[in-house]
Amino acid sequence: FQYEVATGRMTLPVAILIALLVWGATCREWTELLPMALCATGTYLLIELNTTFALIHTRTTLPSALFLTLYAFCPFLHSYTPAVWLPVLFLGILFALFQSYEAFYASTPVYHVFLLLGLGSLITPFLLYLIPLVYIVMGDLRSFSIRTFFAGLVGIATPYLFLFCYYLYQENLEPVWTPFLTLAHPMPVDYSVLSLSQVISGSIILLIIAICSIRSLIATHQEKVQTRIMLRTLIILEAGILLLLLLQPHLFNTLFPVLIALGAVPCGHFFAQTYNRFTRIFFGTALFLILALGLFNLWMHLFSF
Repeated sequence: FQYEVATGRMTLPVAILIALLVWGATCREWTELLPMALCATGTYLLIELNTTFALIHTRTTLPSALFLTLYAFCPFLHSYTPAVWLPVLFLGILFALFQSYEAFYASTPVYHVFLLLGLGSLITPFLLYLIPLVYIVMGDLRSFSIRTFFAGLVGIATPYLFLFCYYLYQENLEPVWTPFLTLAHPMPVDYSVLSLSQVISGSIILLIIAICSIRSLIATHQEKVQTRIMLRTLIILEAGILLLLLLQPHLFNTLFPVLIALGAVPCGHFFAQTYNRFTRIFFGTALFLILALGLFNLWMHLFSF
């Protein structure tokens, strides 16, 4: 059963059907159609990411199906905010990072990495804390040099240069400094801002992602060096996002979709390439928890008032 779900042709169509049904049942405003479209875009990018860089050496659409299903099963993420663009931006960051792997002209993809990170930081400035982490994983990808270091600085500064020019024309430079003031005065750690649905969804999904990431990392000794490095890079970024989420829980709806997008790849890698007693039991348990979570969130969303 695990093999059929992980490598079957019907896995993604079934996930699409479930997502459409859930989105149709929970949709309250037409603006929720844009998050659905961006979720579909993220689903497609996950397919292209695996196809381009061969992260999973088996025909599978499980990462895309997991991302689509988990996103759909969290109706509190369906409302439109600028944060709905972040999963797509981060998948673009992964594309550019992986393209920089041992590249002779790595400055161009590295510039794109930091440009997208800079655009994301306009949505939530706390993403700027990930800059040192990105430089660290660039060392693992063998793309770090003096040239790429400064390419990264130019990339991260580009959105702010345009922002500076715009507000200079408006003769009001105060909004330019707002993101940096936010970084200097972070919100206190307060988990009481999270709803019951957010707590349960976060606990279940993060538990599944954590187990799959650790087990996938252990199992990568059988993979090519390039695949091991890329999966390790993805998991390191995943850990950085998780740390930000734990330190700033008020950003849950902002960062949680990014975690789902990043965590879908190691989950798909683990279930599609590891078959033993533990995976059989854990796969069935994970499916049951995900379905139970979907029913719970639907009940909370539809009968909350």
